Amino acid sequence: MNGEKNRFVHDVRNPLNTISVNAELGKLTLERTGDIRKAIGIFEIILAECRHCSQLLDTLQDTKFVKPDALKDEG
Repeated sequence: MNGEKNRFVHDVRNPLNTISVNAELGKLTLERTGDIRKAIGIFEIILAECRHCSQLLDTLQDTKFVKPDALKDEG
């Protein structure tokens, strides 16, 4: 179970990293160039990654992570 939990945490961190990087890029794009079209493309990436995180969290609701100690009590 621990491996599944670690993989899930890794899977959520990936889109969060993409969101963070693109938010900074969007900010810099607007500050330095004012290129609205480029910024909109960047924000679309952020929104897609937010939807991806939401899907992962929906999966978490359907997943039962069991602590190793809880398994000992059942046996």
